[in-house]
Order: sequence, then structure tokens, then C-alpha cells
Amino acid sequence: MNLKQTFKNLVLLTFFIVVLSFISMFFESAEVTYLNEQLNSKTSDTQIYIVGIIALILFIAFLINLFFLYEFKKIGKPMFLFLFIIQFFILPFIGTYAYEPFAYIIEGLGWAASGAILVFLYFTPIKKEFEK
Repeated sequence: MNLKQTFKNLVLLTFFIVVLSFISMFFESAEVTYLNEQLNSKTSDTQIYIVGIIALILFIAFLINLFFLYEFKKIGKPMFLFLFIIQFFILPFIGTYAYEPFAYIIEGLGWAASGAILVFLYFTPIKKEFEK
């Protein structure tokens, strides 16, 4: 299997991880939902609304970026790095959150896949595909 196809498969895997992560939100147990409500009871509705809007915009940008990466568009490489870094500044504002074990595994896989994409983008010959 060549490097381009491996990279495309990794991008597709990342997309499916995002889909699984979205689906897993609807299968939280009552205990985890209750715990999350208690942990974030001091968070104002305005703060939740603002962070939610920002998260939605970044989520849509991430999905668009996955398409750019899959098609080897030049903007995909810096956009992915920007979205990866911006997550670290957004996550502290989301608050404390408990996960189901399956959702926790999916999140870990998502971070691992993002790290693998960064390695491909900056440390393999794939980086030349984005310079065309």
C-alpha cells in the first residue's frame, strides 16, 4: 500500500471516529448525565451558548478540513495544524466532563489519529503533495 492511500485511509478513519464520537453522545447513561450536570451546575447558560457556537463552527471547519486533506488541497495542511492547536485553547472552557468508557476510548483514538495525521503532514513525503 502506498503512502498516499495510507494517508487517505487515516483521514477516513478520523472521519469515522468523529461520527462514532457524535453517536456515542446519545448513549450516555443516566449516571454520567447526572454527574455532568452536577459538575457543570455553576456554568452559566450564556457561557454554554458561546462555547457551543464556537465548538460548532470549529466542528464544521474540521469536517471541511478533512475533505481538504483527503483531496490534498494546499490549505488543508495549515488549517489542520491551526484547528489542532486551537483545541487546546478551547478545551479548558468546556469544563469538567465525564465520559462513558466507550466514548473515552473513541476520544483517545481521535487524538491518536490527529497526531498520526500531523506526523504524515510534516514528517513524511506526503508533505510534498500539499505543495502542488
